[in-house]
Amino acid sequence: MLEFNKLHLRDLDKVRAYFPFAVNRICDNTVGGAFMWRDYFSVEFAEYNETVIFKAKIKYHNNINAFSFPLGKDVRGSIEMVVKYCRVNEIPIAFCTATTEDMKVLKTVFPVYMVFKEANWSDYVYLASDITTLSGRKYSGQRNHINSFRRAYKDHVFEEISDANIREVRAFFAGLTLKQDISSETAIEEHNKTIEVLDNFDAYGLPGGLLRVDGSVVAFAIGEVIGNVFFVHIEKADLRFRGAYQVINNEFARHFVSDEIKFINREEDVGDEGLRISKLAYHPCEIIDKYIFVVE
Repeated sequence: MLEFNKLHLRDLDKVRAYFPFAVNRICDNTVGGAFMWRDYFSVEFAEYNETVIFKAKIKYHNNINAFSFPLGKDVRGSIEMVVKYCRVNEIPIAFCTATTEDMKVLKTVFPVYMVFKEANWSDYVYLASDITTLSGRKYSGQRNHINSFRRAYKDHVFEEISDANIREVRAFFAGLTLKQDISSETAIEEHNKTIEVLDNFDAYGLPGGLLRVDGSVVAFAIGEVIGNVFFVHIEKADLRFRGAYQVINNEFARHFVSDEIKFINREEDVGDEGLRISKLAYHPCEIIDKYIFVVE
């Protein structure tokens, strides 16, 4: 029988080892995606035969308990264990953040099912070469913002986040949030977990970069590399510096994207119209939809 335990920060290294087993490019199968949203979705995890399964409470779908598509060496066996767990506990059999690829497997196991699209949680994926070069007419707007920033702030500097400057990043974020209206439940959770990442930067072990103007931090970003995908988990900038978001986006990618990385996942818009417009403006090569797969 599967034994689920609440996902804590102390489990980070144990769980991190499973994410390379993912065959899709969704942000849920990353350290940032799993741990930054673990409290919002009341995430628990169980291990079975060198495979991990997450259990989450889906608030926007009647608080249903749903399971992630298993990651590890025994996907089929883990799905069978989820079925046994659900039957013993008399709860519906449901899988969340299921991609089209995941559902191909699930449909071979469960002949009768219902599928619900997870609105607002689709991932925006881009060609890495597009984000690093911003070449072509479709990126003229982004280049204009970047050129304007460079003309206005000729002394700007990009550098990696490290023990030497992490306190400055924390202080910048604290000051930035004082100027923002953080009212939605998802925005509050994202804010709180950004603080957690900054306070536990070594434990998270994620690459980060910052942008300085006149020696002061004006923007920063934190991401993650898994396989041939570079995930951008956090991106913050002071809007008083026109073009700061475009510059940190471009510089962050240029600095950390190697020849082996083919895609950049800038993750979901969580229903925020401004975020949706911003993500579409970078012309994704793919928008990965996710679904809730409920067995009837």
